[in-house]
Amino acid sequence: MFAGAAISSDMVTPQIGPVKIKNYAFGPNTVTATPGSEVVWVNNDSASHSIVIDGHQSPRLRNGSEFRHTFSAAGEYHYQCGIHKSMKGTVIIAKYDTASMPQASAKKPRPVIENTTSSMSPTPIPSTAIHPKAVQKNISAEKNTISIVDFMRFSPAVLSVAAGTEVTWNNHDGSNHIIQVGNVRSPRLRHDASFSYRFDKPGEYPYICGIHGNKMSGKIIVE
Repeated sequence: MFAGAAISSDMVTPQIGPVKIKNYAFGPNTVTATPGSEVVWVNNDSASHSIVIDGHQSPRLRNGSEFRHTFSAAGEYHYQCGIHKSMKGTVIIAKYDTASMPQASAKKPRPVIENTTSSMSPTPIPSTAIHPKAVQKNISAEKNTISIVDFMRFSPAVLSVAAGTEVTWNNHDGSNHIIQVGNVRSPRLRHDASFSYRFDKPGEYPYICGIHGNKMSGKIIVE
């Protein structure tokens, strides 16, 4: 039922969207339309993304780029980002007239958290107190998070938090990474894995990727 590559807007009606790609999510997550409708995706993220439907992948979308696809047959089309597999959405093409229906936005299901406690025994950093919570788990929406994004970058590179805050690094990059804060090292983080530390005492905590070294660095400021 996949129609193939993007089709120019003068060949299809009506147009649905745009579905905005932001913060590694599609919004709205679910859209409903009739056969012959064109769905538009627009990338508002700093990272690149792509759209995969029925095994066919769009070109890589940089910030500000868009992708268009026309759905000619009724059905339920599940798609995802070809770079970040955890990003998923649905297009429902109904036979009945949905022109008067508002676009529905389905709530994203809460991911199941799978915890694996690390066996490492980190050496405390001098003059600081870090209580590591070495956990590799599926990514969920949390406060005080740092994303590892394309081109091996921490975003934000500097994060200020209050004492007692747990900070989570989420790996959205296609490469593996290790978070190293002083003498404390996380497990190797694969794509869509995360790692958390709780910072109890004020201070500045510079960190790097244990694989890629100083060219991939950041800082936690605990106030």
